[in-house]
Amino acid sequence: MTPPNAKSVRFEAGRAVLAVARLLPQISRPRTALFAVTTVLVAALPLAMTVATGLLIGAVPDAAEAGPGSPEARSAYLLLAAGVTALLLGRLADNVHRANAYNLGRELELLLQDRLVAAVARPTGIAHLEDDHVLALLRIARQLGSDHVRPERAIRGLAAIAPEFLAAAGASIVLCFFNVWVGLAWLVAWPLIFIAMQHEYTRVGKTAYLRSTEMRESEYMRDLAVTPEPAKEIRVWGLMGWLLERYDNQWADRLAYSGRFLRLRARTAVGVIGALLGLTAATALLLVQSGLDGAVGFAALSVYLVALTTMFNFTAFDDVAAFLALGSLPVPKALALESELVADERPVTAELPAAAPERSVRFENVDFAYPGSERPVIGGLDLEIEAGTSLAVVGHNGAGKTSLVKLLAGLYEPTGGKITVDGVDLAGVDAGAWRTRLSALFQDFTRYQLTVRDNITLGAPHLAGDTELIWKACEPMGIRALIDSLPNGLDTVLSSEYKDGTDLSGGQWQRIALARALFAVQAGAKILILDEPAAALDVRAEAELYEQFLDITAGLTTIVISHRFSTVRRADRIVVLDGGKVVEDGGHDDLMRLGGRYAEAFTLQANRLARSPLA
Repeated sequence: MTPPNAKSVRFEAGRAVLAVARLLPQISRPRTALFAVTTVLVAALPLAMTVATGLLIGAVPDAAEAGPGSPEARSAYLLLAAGVTALLLGRLADNVHRANAYNLGRELELLLQDRLVAAVARPTGIAHLEDDHVLALLRIARQLGSDHVRPERAIRGLAAIAPEFLAAAGASIVLCFFNVWVGLAWLVAWPLIFIAMQHEYTRVGKTAYLRSTEMRESEYMRDLAVTPEPAKEIRVWGLMGWLLERYDNQWADRLAYSGRFLRLRARTAVGVIGALLGLTAATALLLVQSGLDGAVGFAALSVYLVALTTMFNFTAFDDVAAFLALGSLPVPKALALESELVADERPVTAELPAAAPERSVRFENVDFAYPGSERPVIGGLDLEIEAGTSLAVVGHNGAGKTSLVKLLAGLYEPTGGKITVDGVDLAGVDAGAWRTRLSALFQDFTRYQLTVRDNITLGAPHLAGDTELIWKACEPMGIRALIDSLPNGLDTVLSSEYKDGTDLSGGQWQRIALARALFAVQAGAKILILDEPAAALDVRAEAELYEQFLDITAGLTTIVISHRFSTVRRADRIVVLDGGKVVEDGGHDDLMRLGGRYAEAFTLQANRLARSPLA
């Protein structure tokens, strides 16, 4: 594994902190202005108290000698009042400053999470969710809420360190009145020390949190061990020991890798602390010597000594400094992800008529290869789907059936050719508007851990309150009695992980998903796509389900995908795909008379079904 290049992280911390700071006005300009004002006050008031205290120490002997009521005594009282006032105002400003920083930090996390979700949802397709570079950025950005990389902590770190930075700068300026070179040395030393330590925190953070590829694998191993879906296989095959050993090895490797940078950070800390102690000793010796020589008066010497001690309120080594660096690190990655995904937006140049499709959907010489692959899954596809008819698309695995559906739904863009609806090219149509005309059920349909009502109405969420429409979608699927038997009916959560929740069998889940597809049709969808949703069923059950569904959706433009030739004979038209092209086209009887691939596969599967009552 290659360690992070020093040049690549040299300015990383500064860029990350600036990225955080630039986002604050987007939350609230008034509160960002308040943050800036209180930062100055929290820095300036303690410095004012320091100067007043130093002057007071120097004024006390003269005031004591002159006695009460003397000008010297009044001056001492004024210095005391100024110091106390600065102390009280400083405490008040500090409380306001910290509370405001905490609220800004929490809202910054919400802002980033909202922008992250919006960025990922922005592209019209799903290709970006399979892109390794985007997934790497997304894994890093997802850490925004984890313990050490929270922007909220970065804001609190900034709130603590920025006033200390200004106070140290002010104290350096005060020391310039003693010796300009001493003051300038401190003015330069603290920023350099702080930047050096932030640099090391950033190196460690990049090592520990931003190694996305390795971390994705570790997290995958962890999730395999603790999630229910793979639990059966892991235990039946005795994989838990292997899984935990691999996870431990990956973490040991990660910790060993991080350890090298922790040792580097320790060496850096020792170096800067040594330089700091040397500078402190030199300054103290000069001050003491100047005081003994009489070159500096007692009052001035007190001010300079208090200013020197102020330097040590500014620390670059504690958790606050670390959280400033670590909490800022993912922010530029989240913004980079947002910028990168903007480019996938496409202009809308055409609009479909309200009733489309009225005539047909056409694939015209369509080519398609998945991103990152040179092997086409669809090549020169020409296919016309007449509106109001049912089309079955069959073919063996890898023939391009599901890819055809993904292209029709706009989840991917054709790499060649075009798809038209009533003559309008879909490439120029708003993808969201087009999808309101589609209802689709895929083989890997999602089992949402939500209520029955949600699971059905997600096909058209804006009609979730229409219970009559829900029952209308449930009736053809024969699941109303099932829903009525559940603890809370339509409001039962379909997950046994929740109180009063329940899980369903595979067949019951399938009918819930089919009801969801029907609900979208009732809400106005013009095209229904069934992409092997019954592949987990046996051949007989799948055939019965398809026949039932084709009866229910008669007159609707329906596209049925299957690799089982013997289950779709009721469709108005059947096309056989092979190598991403249509190789046979016609009704069931026509294709059987043709005696080609469809007839051969249908006969083989039908005979197998006849021989096996359990098929």
